[in-house]
Amino acid sequence: MELFNVSPSCRKAGLHSRAILFRGVSIRPSPPGFPERVRRIAADLRARFPTPRSVRESPPMVELHSIFRNVGVNPRKLQPSCERLVQLVLKRGAIPSINNLVDTYNLVSLKWSCSLGAHDLDRLAPPVRLRFLNGDESFVPLGSREPEPFGRGEFGYVDARNRLICRLDVRQAEFSKITPETTNALLIVGATRALGTGHVERILAETVEEVTGTCGGSGEILAG
Repeated sequence: MELFNVSPSCRKAGLHSRAILFRGVSIRPSPPGFPERVRRIAADLRARFPTPRSVRESPPMVELHSIFRNVGVNPRKLQPSCERLVQLVLKRGAIPSINNLVDTYNLVSLKWSCSLGAHDLDRLAPPVRLRFLNGDESFVPLGSREPEPFGRGEFGYVDARNRLICRLDVRQAEFSKITPETTNALLIVGATRALGTGHVERILAETVEEVTGTCGGSGEILAG
């Protein structure tokens, strides 16, 4: 059964997202070493990005901002999640701890300045498709009980029941969030053309190694 695909129109626009299937993971609090790992990554990020502007001017972020503008979204008002995470670490030297899976993929996201997000596979109706939105999809964002409006023509990840599981690469859905009951997860790497195939493959491999090392289970990189 196909679990994930990207529409041709999104590929043409520069969105080259990939996905990983994780099975048999154990969700729990992150190990004590998590804050120290964040601090080490923060030091590396400060060397790479001395100012907030330098984050925005990195090639992957420039392309992502361009894609946002092309679908009618101002990236300065609705900031890409990877940019927001990097800016938070540069400012505070820390990020909130959620659980071992979310914290682990956030470390990879910070290292590569690339958006990652995981969803409880058993709550999804596969396949999940990255496509431009028609405007009739349902969407209740993470942490909310109420639907949130979104723009027709934006890109998003939609399951077979027409439920938006992630708007742009900015906001995930409440229903598919990772919880202590999650055992199987679909993790999406929000890659763009600017990252290059080689970098994307390294991100995928590193994510599998990191997540299985922290959460157990197995990881399978799905076909692109």
